[in-house]
Amino acid sequence: MSKRLRREEKIELLAKLPLFENCTKRELGSIAAIMVEADKPRGSFLTREGQDGGLMFVIVRGEAEVLAHDDSTEGHRVIGHLDTGDVVGELSLIDGRARSATVRAVTDVRLLEIVQDDFQALVTSSPKFVRNLLRALSLRVREMDTLTS
Repeated sequence: MSKRLRREEKIELLAKLPLFENCTKRELGSIAAIMVEADKPRGSFLTREGQDGGLMFVIVRGEAEVLAHDDSTEGHRVIGHLDTGDVVGELSLIDGRARSATVRAVTDVRLLEIVQDDFQALVTSSPKFVRNLLRALSLRVREMDTLTS
């Protein structure tokens, strides 16, 4: 297990991530205060398709793959890859619906987690975060459109 980040280290890390770009140091400090660090070993599941959401993750270090159920094989197929700075689970926090995909760690991963209530408070208090989140979601939709066309 990695040593925990100090508050200033967490702020510096968040400042480098696209989701938090343009946020002020004060906003980053507030965000850092509500995000909890977690380590997940290679092969562990960060989310499972169909399960309730309740957490959003930002990958701080490591890689994960996005899996979707494949009816033809009764298994899963890889539909995407995630890396440092990528966000997982925000859709469930936004719409309150079950997870739309399974995400599995390809390597050991370090995450910053945010729970539903804290996410809602962040959305209310930080327009910059909301704009960045919308941009990230838009890019993801465009990537999926490219893959399915």
